Amino acid sequence: MAEAERRETLLKVLLTKRHLATHRAFCREYDKVARKLDRNLITTAPGREQYVRWLAGKVKTKPSADRCRVLERMFPGYTVAELLAPYDPEKEARSICPEPSRPEEAATERRQVFQLGAMTVTAGLLDSVVHGPDQLEQALHATTTSEAKLSFLESVAQELGRGERTASHESVIREALLHLSSVRELLKNHQPTRVQQRLARVGARLSYTMGEYLFSLHQTELARRWWRTAMHAAEEAGDRHFADHAYAADAYFPTYANDPQAVLAHITPRLEQATKATPTVAWMWSFVAIAHATLGDRDAFERANNAARTTLTRCDPESVNGSIFSFPQRRQAFYEARARSLLGDVEGTGEAAARALAEFDKAATTDPALTRLAYATALVKEGELEEACRLGVLAITCRPVPAYAVMVRAREFDALVPRKAAAAQEWRETLTLVRNRIVDRDR
Repeated sequence: MAEAERRETLLKVLLTKRHLATHRAFCREYDKVARKLDRNLITTAPGREQYVRWLAGKVKTKPSADRCRVLERMFPGYTVAELLAPYDPEKEARSICPEPSRPEEAATERRQVFQLGAMTVTAGLLDSVVHGPDQLEQALHATTTSEAKLSFLESVAQELGRGERTASHESVIREALLHLSSVRELLKNHQPTRVQQRLARVGARLSYTMGEYLFSLHQTELARRWWRTAMHAAEEAGDRHFADHAYAADAYFPTYANDPQAVLAHITPRLEQATKATPTVAWMWSFVAIAHATLGDRDAFERANNAARTTLTRCDPESVNGSIFSFPQRRQAFYEARARSLLGDVEGTGEAAARALAEFDKAATTDPALTRLAYATALVKEGELEEACRLGVLAITCRPVPAYAVMVRAREFDALVPRKAAAAQEWRETLTLVRNRIVDRDR
């Protein structure tokens, strides 16, 4: 065991962090990067046995030049020799604490931010997206602002979190960054305690909004950092309920990685401390419900699902709304649909999906798409392929480039669809088209 741990390579650690440790997932990512470099490199991914040797550090000769090119593009700032060497925990900060002064890492960040949808990036905006969490947290501890300014910032933060808007995700990010800059500057001055808390609360909401939209734009690691900063800012403001909300968002990562035990380990301690019915507590119960459904524990799912629904009925009605800072009944219904589809409950999935879709705002795209994919998943398991594929197509065409969560579930659904089924032709063609759009956007 000690030898296995000693031989674990940096490559394996980095792939595990990105949820790409399986050979299939690695090859998919490898081909995506190779396509951007040179289409002739697409077929150069290592076979399964060689890939296992890479992860274990059992490589006697350096990979071919073509493979080195792709690997070093997949992990900018690292050489192939570093990637295939035993992992050194003391160097881990390199991958999570970028230093703008290092040219190779600055280039990495530029490439990453170029993938924020259609956003045109400047150097200043790049710094705000990547280093914004650190800057805000430093300002929180550096501690008069007028009531008018405070009220304006509070209203802006609330408006930006109103839910799925007609404005593009990129424009929401720009606006949130603009106001975060104001909050940081104000926090640098010595503020009265009450003003400091209100500014920190605004910073928490704006940071949460950043995480929400970055997650949708497939920037998962940046989203995680912004959500954690939102939690710290809320704690600084003395807003335990919103700190819990930002904490709950972190459960997205193990949920979409299909790691139910990690979800339960993350959420259960907070639920045990909950003393009041809030939308966030209901959201946590819904995460737990999906985790138990993933494990196939129907009784535990029913208990958690009932707890989520009961909690929502006990909440202050004004706190239950469609903003990203809340958790309304329609989102609970979507989570229930997803969980029931995992349990193979087609009828229950259809009923929960119908409840969710009946209440979603017409401007919404992501949650309705996820709801349809949940129902499609249940249907395909029962052999109702034609209707399942129809719902699948509808889900991934609701916007030009679907959100990250939608594509994760679309890939899972696709894995269930029989390869040669005629009824699935439109689904296959549409999924290929959407994937190509994502590749084109990310170039």
